[in-house]
Amino acid sequence: MGTPVGTEARAHHFVPQCWLAGFTDSGEKDGRLWTTDLKRQKQWHGTPANTGHRRDFYRIDVPGMDPTTFEKNYGDFESAIAPMLKLLNEEKREPGREELEGLLTFMAIQWTRIPTFRPTVLGISDSFTRAEVGKSLASPESWQAALTAAGIPTDSPGSEYEKMREFQQAGEYKLTAETEWYLIEAFKAAEVIVPLLRARHWQTMISPSGSFVGSDNPVILDGSSKGEMVGFKNAEVVVYPISRWLMLWGTKDFYQQPRMTRKNIAFLNTLTMVAADEQIYSAARNFCWMDENRQYQTDWTLFDREKILSRTG
Repeated sequence: MGTPVGTEARAHHFVPQCWLAGFTDSGEKDGRLWTTDLKRQKQWHGTPANTGHRRDFYRIDVPGMDPTTFEKNYGDFESAIAPMLKLLNEEKREPGREELEGLLTFMAIQWTRIPTFRPTVLGISDSFTRAEVGKSLASPESWQAALTAAGIPTDSPGSEYEKMREFQQAGEYKLTAETEWYLIEAFKAAEVIVPLLRARHWQTMISPSGSFVGSDNPVILDGSSKGEMVGFKNAEVVVYPISRWLMLWGTKDFYQQPRMTRKNIAFLNTLTMVAADEQIYSAARNFCWMDENRQYQTDWTLFDREKILSRTG
């Protein structure tokens, strides 16, 4: 059932229902799928409607603006991409050029709309802010210049140089943000990410048995130079499960596509599991994956992220 007319939707999906449909038993939005919570060690059966959402996750509180503006924007985009996702999954084929372009935009938006994006972007901004504040607090003169440039009176509460130096040295301040700031930053980030995705060589992995899984962190960045943070520019590969049938594989250079054996499917599912924040979405209760000893497994309770990372890192 949809939301009644005039009723505000409060369950905001950070993983779209049209995408989750690809991991159900029927490929439809009313199909059934398994959610496996790796953090809480729980598993349950449900539908896309009751999966991958948080209450009021995109709701904003800005005077003069519809509080559901961003939720509606996401909904409009999902409505546009849903028919293409359904067609690809039914035909089980690689996307055409225009379809791939739509998928790359969809990927970028998905990466920025999930819960894990918010602490990531806030951490980056906090680090930048601390560095800038540190420069401004180098001397009373530089602090006064910074206040003047920002249009802040020097006698404003909290503008005292010595007190701010004490806070800065003790690390007693922390950057916070409202929901609307996160959402604006999400759309800005997506605009930057799309060209980086376009620059990659894309291949489509097809699982004949429909055995791929998805997660609450569906865009996977894997591999970079040692000591570097992995990003869309330097990642060796960007992996994106479109559905249980299809997975996109984007590399900096062209590589021959591997044959989709059951072990290769299990390996790709392991990448999804390692990247997940908390949850895995699958059509099968006992989906396949590969453990730290590269052994094929179907018992998710044996999964140990740290052991796998220690072997691959």
